[in-house]
Parts: sequence; structure tokens; C-alpha cells
Amino acid sequence: MQSRALAVGLALTLIPVFSLTGCATADCVGVVGNPALVPSQITATRRHTGELQRWGGTVVAANNLADRTELTVIGYPLDRCGMPQLGQEPVGRFIAVAPGYLETADYRAGRTVTATGLITGTREGLVGEAPYQYPLLSNAKVRLWPEPDAVGGGPRPWVSIGIGGGSGGWGGLGGGVGVNF
Repeated sequence: MQSRALAVGLALTLIPVFSLTGCATADCVGVVGNPALVPSQITATRRHTGELQRWGGTVVAANNLADRTELTVIGYPLDRCGMPQLGQEPVGRFIAVAPGYLETADYRAGRTVTATGLITGTREGLVGEAPYQYPLLSNAKVRLWPEPDAVGGGPRPWVSIGIGGGSGGWGGLGGGVGVNF
């Protein structure tokens, strides 16, 4: 009986500790704009100017200008936390225009970003030698995601916690806490 009480007490003590750890590392934000609206729709319809939107993907190019930094990005669908799902089909390219200076050594080609800003129209450009209309996401706040690690294959921005309990039958009691990093 004493060991059961100790196990339950330990579980109840650890649950708040792990819960706080999960909250501190979750790093999710609420949905911004219309999650179904993708960059390729802007160039096809020429609508949605002035709307706040969140898109993400892989940086193709980063250019510092006098008062802003422009990131050309291949867009991908976002997960519930706004992280681009690079294993999915691309949803079009866009240019994120961030006020001020972003270090292009950090925001280099191949890095994963999520940008939130205002749709302000399109700009003509090229992909290779082919003409392309890039939607502009202006006054963008840009989130740079951690680089994939060599062992795990990708960033893992949150912790998951599992809690279980049950009866061992004949008056038995059991429980446990599992943490996945």
C-alpha cells in the first residue's frame, strides 16, 4: 500500500513539472489568416490584397536592401504550429518583405521559415528563365526554424507527454508518466 501511495504521489508531483516543460517548448501560435489560402491562388486570382496571412517554406534567396530584407520562398503547407511540412507538395512561391535587416547568412537558401504579413499584390520575376508572378507578403514577421539535426532528421519543436493509469485487478492500482522529446 505504501508503494502505491509513493507512485501516485510521484506521478502527481511530476505531472506539473512536465506540463510546464511542454508549454515552454511548444512554441505554437494561433492560425493567422486563411489556412486554405496559398501563394499560387494569389497569382491566379489577384485577390486578397490587404489581408493578413501566414505562409512558410524553404528560402530560395535572401536580399538585403536599404530598408528591408526580401526572402524568396518556396511555400509548403503548414502544420498546426505554423511549421512548413517540407514532405508535402509545394503550394507556390512568394516573397516575404521584412522591414529592416535580417542576416542573410542565417536566412540563407535552404533554411525553413514562416512569415506573417500583409498581402500587398504581386511582382514579376523569373524561376530560372521562366516568368513567374510572386505574391508579396509585406511588413512580414519572419520565424526562422531550427536546422534539421544530423541524427534525428529534423527539428522537433515540442515535447509530448503521456499519462496513464489503471487497475491491476484484485485491488491493484498502477499509473505512469511518459515524456517524448
